Amino acid sequence: MRKLLIYSLLLTVLFGNSGAGCSGTNAGDPQPDNNVKLLVGGLWEVTETYTVDPNDRVTLKIKKGALGFKFLADGKLESCSFGKCAPIGRWTFQLRSAGDGALGMLFDDVDQRALFGSKLEGGLGILDDNHVIWTIEGSPTIGSTDATYMRWNIERNP
Repeated sequence: MRKLLIYSLLLTVLFGNSGAGCSGTNAGDPQPDNNVKLLVGGLWEVTETYTVDPNDRVTLKIKKGALGFKFLADGKLESCSFGKCAPIGRWTFQLRSAGDGALGMLFDDVDQRALFGSKLEGGLGILDDNHVIWTIEGSPTIGSTDATYMRWNIERNP
């Protein structure tokens, strides 16, 4: 329980305070496709996280403004915390069917790479234009964490 709580808090701090990263674009970098309209625009705030590890399950309510993302139309990704945003890498999105897609975050930030690896990818349940649920499953774990499953409730703040 304690280890999972520490990883969840570390996740919030890493995303919220990341400022390092490369903002350049490489020809081989994935580019968002035509479905970017769903995610581009406004600040997407994480409102709740649910994490499972072999020993525990933890649900955290995230304080408004503490953790959010901006998905830019050119494929760049920014992490935001209490009004301050910094580039952390790139993002990809693929619509699989109505209400279902796949979201990937590719990290340039060294701290996030150390925790999650170069890419964090999972299914995106689209509840409506301003509310999605992102689920990430480990194989067997997510990056260097003990977590085997994470679910984030994310809402757009236009």
